[in-house]
Amino acid sequence: RNIEGFGLSPGITKQQRIDLEKMMEKAFGTLEGPLAGKYFPLLGMDGATKQQLIDDHFLFMEGDKNLQLAGMERDWPEGRGIFHNAAKEFLVWVNEEDQLRIISMQKGGNVNEVFERLAKGIAAIEKSVATSAGKKFQLHPKYGYLHSCPSNLGTGMRASVHVHLPGWVKAGRDRLKARCEELGLQPRG
Repeated sequence: RNIEGFGLSPGITKQQRIDLEKMMEKAFGTLEGPLAGKYFPLLGMDGATKQQLIDDHFLFMEGDKNLQLAGMERDWPEGRGIFHNAAKEFLVWVNEEDQLRIISMQKGGNVNEVFERLAKGIAAIEKSVATSAGKKFQLHPKYGYLHSCPSNLGTGMRASVHVHLPGWVKAGRDRLKARCEELGLQPRG
């Protein structure tokens, strides 16, 4: 999601990015119950925290060629960070590709729980931003939620499933990629 009054990633200014991060840090502080957690700014992050976020597979990193070409990694790491709840099932990336990438995840197959947490989290963040800063998510009446990447227009939602495939690991990445292409899937991780 992106918030009104701030530029989308290719055009956001350094000061807007910093102001947005401060606003979100305040908004995260109002989350309660299972959504409550901690915000970790990338700027000044100590080595142990950084390693824990890497080990948890939460940390987004600089160096994405597409984001660099679009000017989305300017002033790295200033104005960027990661929020996660205590259970590490609800995360928000601040100022990565979009201003907010809101993520709900968990192990197992209960997709309803994941989606319910995501919906509650989005609503709680939207309410907190509106209450504390008088801002709303950027929403167009025809195109839906506005994002830096046109493929995310509309709901801006994407679903991913991670599975462990030991037989394909043994067969090798090239064979797995070829099979995924046949099935219209995209291997990651």
